[in-house]
Amino acid sequence: MPNNPRNSYPHPPTSAVARKKARKCQFLHAVALYNFALIRQRELLGEDHVDCGTTLNEIGVCWMMLGERYPALVAFEEALYILQRELGDGAMEVAETTNNIWMILHEEREDMACMMEEGNEDGNEDDED
Repeated sequence: MPNNPRNSYPHPPTSAVARKKARKCQFLHAVALYNFALIRQRELLGEDHVDCGTTLNEIGVCWMMLGERYPALVAFEEALYILQRELGDGAMEVAETTNNIWMILHEEREDMACMMEEGNEDGNEDDED
């Protein structure tokens, strides 16, 4: 094995382990591992490398699966910024991240519509008393 400090231990890269955790629906553990991988990627590759954008998208997916929309949206927005800048608007990765943002906003809109309906139903019941 070459004398490279990154390869001095026998386990797979952190992002690969994070993907395995996500596949097993261990999303909180996966987020922690992806965050660690993101720190390392930024140290080695730079703040706005495409790999950082991809990792941020994966972090957003994990948060979305945990039902945590705000941190998911923050991760997706940063991923989208990086991916659009580095790959251009027509890239598949940009489309995927844009779709993920849309899914969160759509869920948020549906929840708001349900709350409005419930509020209207509660208001109508009070009028009938």
